[in-house]
Amino acid sequence: MHRNFKMTAVHPLSRFNIMTKSTRVSRRRPRRSMSVDAVNSVVSDVSEPKQHSEEVHSEEAGFCGEPFADDGEMLSSLSPLLFSMKLCGMYFQRGDRHRRRADDPEWSNPAAAAAAATTPGASSTRLLRAYATVVLILVWLNAVRFASVFSRSDRFGAILFMKMTVFTWIGLTALMQTAYYHANHTGQLLKILRKLPVTQDCVRGAGRYATFLTAFTWTVLVVDLSLGAYFFAKSNADHDFILAPFVTHIPVSDDAIKIARIFGYLGYASAFPVIFFAHAMTNVMVYIFYSQFKKVKKNFRRALLEGGQFGGNLSLFRLRHHR
Repeated sequence: MHRNFKMTAVHPLSRFNIMTKSTRVSRRRPRRSMSVDAVNSVVSDVSEPKQHSEEVHSEEAGFCGEPFADDGEMLSSLSPLLFSMKLCGMYFQRGDRHRRRADDPEWSNPAAAAAAATTPGASSTRLLRAYATVVLILVWLNAVRFASVFSRSDRFGAILFMKMTVFTWIGLTALMQTAYYHANHTGQLLKILRKLPVTQDCVRGAGRYATFLTAFTWTVLVVDLSLGAYFFAKSNADHDFILAPFVTHIPVSDDAIKIARIFGYLGYASAFPVIFFAHAMTNVMVYIFYSQFKKVKKNFRRALLEGGQFGGNLSLFRLRHHR
């Protein structure tokens, strides 16, 4: 029995349509539309640096309607105190080689640069720096000299405590002299006194305070050193340890003891001007920063409205507080 099998025709699938459809699907990309919030954020990001720079510029010009003093006004107002510090070798100005620009004709011209270096201002600056260097060396030599006030014959008592006090006093003098020399050599002290943004009333107040401290310091120095010289001349041999290393390690005859006492007292008295004028400058700096912080606090209270709301520019207050 034969069975008839019917073969169905198998037609190949059309690949062209599949590939075309897939290609069309891949070419279709969704369009991305930028929202209004994104545009506003970009615009605000671009405008924020400009606004910040304007705030910084306005803060550099003044604060809360009060203009800052010009460069050098604070420096000139402290001239009595700075002059006294120059006599002690505690203040000098160092010329900055990197301050001039490369296109400066005086910088590019060797003859002009040599002429500028020989001006009276440049020569006085070099002399003050050399004088301060010599004073610093002498102060440290004096500190090393006072390390010899101790001897094997020392016993526990008032003289030993006095020796320890004098040695600590002279060591502190050397440290303060070194600190001011470093501040002048690096230009940090001059930068603070010249570039510090302060108001006009602060300059006037600091000038009056510096003049008062200078007069008061010189008065105290004259009285203190005069009385000290009188009592030292009338004292016995127990206080001759300030002549060290003489008397303590090197015997001195009776004929030369008076001359040794004069030089020994001068070395001991040299510590007083350094300590006094260093504290005077510290008090002036404290007055400057205290007056400016007090003014910021006063203006901040004025900017507070009823209900605790702040009606001023907070960024300007933040910048002023940081500077």
